[in-house]
Amino acid sequence: MHSAAAPVNSDLDPFSPEFRADPFEPYTRLREAAAPIVWLNKYSIWAVSRYQAVRAVLDDWRRFSNAGGGGLANYFLEKPWRRPSLILEVDPPEHQRTRRVLMQALSAHRLQQVRVTFEAQADALIDEAIERGALDAIPDLVQRFPLTVFPDAVGMRREDRSPMLAYGAMVFGGFGPVTPWYQDLMKQADAVSAWIMERCQRQALSADGIGAAIYAHADAGDIEEGEATLLVRSLLSAGVDTTIDSIGLCLRCLAEHPEQWAVLRDNPGMARRAFEEATRFDSSSQSLFRTTLEDVDFQGVQLKKHQKVLVLIGAAGRDPAKWPQPDRFDIQRRVTASQIGYGAGVHSCVAQMMARLEGEVFFAALARKVQDIELVGPAVLRLQPGLRGLSSLPIRFTRKTI
Repeated sequence: MHSAAAPVNSDLDPFSPEFRADPFEPYTRLREAAAPIVWLNKYSIWAVSRYQAVRAVLDDWRRFSNAGGGGLANYFLEKPWRRPSLILEVDPPEHQRTRRVLMQALSAHRLQQVRVTFEAQADALIDEAIERGALDAIPDLVQRFPLTVFPDAVGMRREDRSPMLAYGAMVFGGFGPVTPWYQDLMKQADAVSAWIMERCQRQALSADGIGAAIYAHADAGDIEEGEATLLVRSLLSAGVDTTIDSIGLCLRCLAEHPEQWAVLRDNPGMARRAFEEATRFDSSSQSLFRTTLEDVDFQGVQLKKHQKVLVLIGAAGRDPAKWPQPDRFDIQRRVTASQIGYGAGVHSCVAQMMARLEGEVFFAALARKVQDIELVGPAVLRLQPGLRGLSSLPIRFTRKTI
């Protein structure tokens, strides 16, 4: 039993451009507050930032629900703009039913099957990037890799897939407050949503991809046909943008820390560890939301029913109580079992092993082929609400010679 603690208030705005440009100093202030959970005055929500407190919320779905929506909007109090995700925005036991389908469709055997094609695509794109000389790595390399290999694995036909980026921006941008940028983006919502939904239909997918494997569960009676369509949509909306941003942030880390790039370049087998450390150090998913299902005593602080809790996993990744020298990017650090860039608990990212495979394959190919990484211009962060990621990373690669 915790004794009652007075709430700690903060005027920090975690959705402001200033915060998004550099959240790490504000994270320190939040972690060092006199309570394990802080009330953010601007949005009337709670925030947790210490690693232990973040894990406590993410591991407790019975009190901290996903059904209230993945963002600032509270689905217990308002209607969402789209039908909630059958995997992200539901709680057990419903969550287990749909999660089981996706876990089987994304089995270790299937990941092993697609590895060879992922490796071939990474090799081809990196060879092209080396030959081009200076390029903007985000549109010219980083976006192209997940936009090719992941939809291919799902079973989408080859075409211009840029609407997937617009749809992802709508989904993740909707997790924050409504801004003029978001209102303008949502003018495309009907057209982009229709494009996505058309490509999630059974007849639009190849017979041997992940999408077909999901529809096979509808044939077996595990889910309904319409639910299969929505699960394919969930994969396509969440499985591209996060990986693009994670790879882009990791590439920037390696470019800005040449001593760490040298370690990876000499040991391509460390690609997975480099990607994991970058996810801890600067995650594309800096935050998640949960909503209280009842009045909650959280480590002595009283929360009311149906209040939003901002779970700052980016702050947890830099918590010195968990990580020695947390502000140091070190690819030899062993973090896989503890870093929570993919969430934690029953709602942890269902496609995380696919994302990890893509990151590992990409950076292993880079380490095999590239000698030096040179930044030839400033990296540019996106400052709108949503995922943390880069819009530009001017770079030049020098080919490794044997």
